[in-house]
Amino acid sequence: MIIAKRFAVRATTRNTIKRVIRESFRHHRLNLPAADYLVRLHGKIEPCSLTVLRQRVRQEVDSHFARALAPRPEHKERP
Repeated sequence: MIIAKRFAVRATTRNTIKRVIRESFRHHRLNLPAADYLVRLHGKIEPCSLTVLRQRVRQEVDSHFARALAPRPEHKERP
């Protein structure tokens, strides 16, 4: 997990984000393909309550893990 201080200034915000990511991963880990997963924060976090932050982060992270669970189309070999 990469949660940069420049995007989430307060330590409580960064720690909450990390906790939610871990919780989501534990929920999905048995269904996920064996791989290394990197979760990185790419934008500044808007000021909000920790409850709202948890809900937003969980929804976002769950959607990313769901995409990792989706079957990928097979590539056809070129002749």
